Amino acid sequence: MIPCPCCSQAVSEPTVDMVVDILRIPALQARMLGAVWKGKGHPVSTEAIIAAMDRATDVKAHTYDDFKFSLCHLRKRLKRVGIAIPNAGYAQGYYLKFPSKGQLHV
Repeated sequence: MIPCPCCSQAVSEPTVDMVVDILRIPALQARMLGAVWKGKGHPVSTEAIIAAMDRATDVKAHTYDDFKFSLCHLRKRLKRVGIAIPNAGYAQGYYLKFPSKGQLHV
């Protein structure tokens, strides 16, 4: 159980908005996290994540280098609470991995 950042009530599973608020994730990285979160543990393509990045800012056509740079910073933020975004394999995308039940370190 972790506290909700809005009302402080205990919740068993965080929402993407809770994680973004608690970790103060910037808008671009929040869009990336949201795209991977929608995969519910299944791989999300790099192209879909980059498209989400494009929707987060006025800049269009983010590059793969932009993606890798932002992913590196997002992973560092998420690591603090035990959440990971591993690579699903060559050209298969990325997925969201939570720690074992009750092991979220918020």
